[in-house]
Amino acid sequence: MILNRFRTFPLAVGIVAALYNPQAFAQSSVVRAGSLEVGPFVGGTYGINGANVMGGGNVTYALLNRIVLPYFEFSYFPGLPNSYTDATGTKYAYSVGLADINGGVHIRVPIKESPIVPYFVVGVGALHYFQGNGTQTPPNLPSTPATFPPGTSFAVNGGAGLRYYIGGSGRFGFRLEAKFYKPSSGPFSGDTIGKIEAGIFVQVH
Repeated sequence: MILNRFRTFPLAVGIVAALYNPQAFAQSSVVRAGSLEVGPFVGGTYGINGANVMGGGNVTYALLNRIVLPYFEFSYFPGLPNSYTDATGTKYAYSVGLADINGGVHIRVPIKESPIVPYFVVGVGALHYFQGNGTQTPPNLPSTPATFPPGTSFAVNGGAGLRYYIGGSGRFGFRLEAKFYKPSSGPFSGDTIGKIEAGIFVQVH
């Protein structure tokens, strides 16, 4: 069963709030306009019948200013378990792989002369569910194999994170992010999928 509220997301927001100060939008030597960042990440989901791994990568570009970074991201969640019972009392249990393709904005909150930069993220995209395999169990009967069809769902997402820039140039760094997804349809419709990811990034421009 999906965790209805991703409990680590408020913690990430609390970290961002703790780091914020009145000089937050003052000039930072590691945050600049026109920067293009790319980087892979790994992480995990929690609340989907336990913890599950995931991974992916993203690209951000400070197109207009150093605060707002449009981004494009791809994530893959292998073998997410799910189960439900229909109106006849038949129970279905299966695992599906999920690919997330989404875009949106990172909103950086630079702290004067600090290598730590909190940010917020909001985005929209698609969650594609691959074909899944599992079982169906009618009332008072043994389980039999079942196949579940693939599909795609629109989803919104949001969260918060921290960037840590290494060195005065800010060309390299580490990133930690907590995020949630809200699908509109599919096997996780109406539920909240949460994830925590950690990765590296490189400014290539």
